Amino acid sequence: MMKIEKLVLGSMNTNVYLLFYEKEVFVIDPACNYDAIVKAAGGLPITNVLLTHGHFDHCGAAAELQKAGAKIYMSRLDHEMIKNGYDLARFCGTFLTPFTPDEFIGEGVSEIGGQAVKVLSTPGHTAGSLSFIVENNIFSGDVLFYLSVGRSDLPTGDKRQLTASVKRLYGLGDAQVFPGHGRSTELSFERKNNPYVKAD
Repeated sequence: MMKIEKLVLGSMNTNVYLLFYEKEVFVIDPACNYDAIVKAAGGLPITNVLLTHGHFDHCGAAAELQKAGAKIYMSRLDHEMIKNGYDLARFCGTFLTPFTPDEFIGEGVSEIGGQAVKVLSTPGHTAGSLSFIVENNIFSGDVLFYLSVGRSDLPTGDKRQLTASVKRLYGLGDAQVFPGHGRSTELSFERKNNPYVKAD
């Protein structure tokens, strides 16, 4: 059975999720601090890294993890965003070590590295934002938060798309939501209480 551990790393207090399987660890959104992530893995190999989107505070340690042997998965649109200089690092006085994903993924992928991971296209925060569903857990990146939603005023963001993506997540039934920042929440709670996007 998969186990989830959360680290909060970097200047943006980004949630970094470690998914523990029997003999390996997946990492979702390795913000920064390669050493802390490896330490948290507890000696198990980090085999796969899933990126919800291309902002620097969600992929700052991706290059180092890839160099150590992990495979990187993300959307092609957000990798293009990084290459065009819109990862936001320079706006925050820092630098993102460049990397090339091992595989571009999008809507419909149901297995990554031999494990069941459903991928949803949830644009709006960025054009290529993805949400990952593992068992009954949704890793929503910066699309849906506890009583909030992501910004849509950054490069490649779109408010209409963001609203549609949040409503799409609402339609998934009951599930735990693990966002890119802040505390976890429940879809049932957000459908009833989120003040930014109302359920239909």
